[in-house]
Amino acid sequence: MSNISMRRRGAFLSAAAALVTVGVLSGTAQAVPNSGSLYVGYGRSNAYASVRCVQQISNSLHYQTGYHTVAVDGSFGRDTYGAILAVQKWAGLQQDGVVGPQTGNVMIEATKDEYGCYPYLPTLR
Repeated sequence: MSNISMRRRGAFLSAAAALVTVGVLSGTAQAVPNSGSLYVGYGRSNAYASVRCVQQISNSLHYQTGYHTVAVDGSFGRDTYGAILAVQKWAGLQQDGVVGPQTGNVMIEATKDEYGCYPYLPTLR
């Protein structure tokens, strides 16, 4: 086999090994349910659809939480933060103002996902 063929074969095998490694690692990362959804809160990326879901759900739970309704505008701010804290207090969760898997789970289950927010909020399921 020529020197060029050996190098090509080595490059091919290296590329194949890298693809297998990436596939294995990405499969492991997806083992946590809905882990790809972004957290919502101060210092987070606060995707429009995720914030909008938090606002819709917190509004539907405002009688239970005692917090006033907030504008459903997809923009994270003081009112949305306060609504998250109210939901966390109502659910008996740590009040950190961030919608992570536990808070997302409570929000989805409390509303039976009537707003179709499961893809946009992190959950435990």
